[in-house]
This record gives sequence, structure tokens and C-alpha cells, in this order.
Amino acid sequence: MKKILKLSFVLVVVLIAMNTRATGVKFSKVEKASPKKMVTFALNDVNKANVSIYDAKDKLLHTEKVYTLNLNPLKSGDKIVKTYDFNPLADGVYTLVAESKTKVVKYEIIVVNETATIMSDPYSEVYKTVAVK
Repeated sequence: MKKILKLSFVLVVVLIAMNTRATGVKFSKVEKASPKKMVTFALNDVNKANVSIYDAKDKLLHTEKVYTLNLNPLKSGDKIVKTYDFNPLADGVYTLVAESKTKVVKYEIIVVNETATIMSDPYSEVYKTVAVK
């Protein structure tokens, strides 16, 4: 009986770990450039995240917590879409940092003349360690 109980416990832990590994966070961009210095950014498969924008000198310009309206914490198939206006900012290079429970991704945004362009690939992508209870 104890052996069956131990095997059941191990099986449950393995299944939970597999489920946690399978539900990774995906970050993607919706638009690359806009003639009005607007950038749209999408966060896929995440329920909440922190989004920050920094200037070239790493000065924090904007930060916010973004959420989906998903009430089921086990479902992570939703998407968060945010649009940021760079019209008040001077031309230059800015950094958009999106941070979830499991991942931190940094994108460069280049503002030149009347356009804002987000780079196609993140220049930094760091996975956080996740402890499974």
C-alpha cells in the first residue's frame, strides 16, 4: 500500500512539472512600425505582466501592470495587446521590457523622424527559475 501511495505521489509531481513546463510564456510584436510613432505589443499565453519603457540612459519613462480578464488561473491561452504612443518623446533608442512570472524580454524601439520601429528580435530574453511546490 505504501509503495502504491509513493508511486502515485511521484506521478502527480511529474505530471504537474510537465504541465508547468508546457505552458511557457510567448511574447510577440503585432506591428513593427507606425507613421504616428505608435508601437503595438502583444503578450501571448500570459495572464499578467509588468511592462516598462526606458530611454537610452536607462531612465524609467513608463511602467504598468497589464492583465487579461481571464478568471481561470489555470488557463493561459489569452493575449494582452497594448499600444504605446512615442509622439511626446524625442528621437532615439528606447527599451521595452516585458516581465512575467517566468520570463523577462527586452526589445529595442527606435524612434526616428515620425516613425517608431520595434526590433524584430529581442536583444535579451531571460527565463526565471520557477519552483514547483
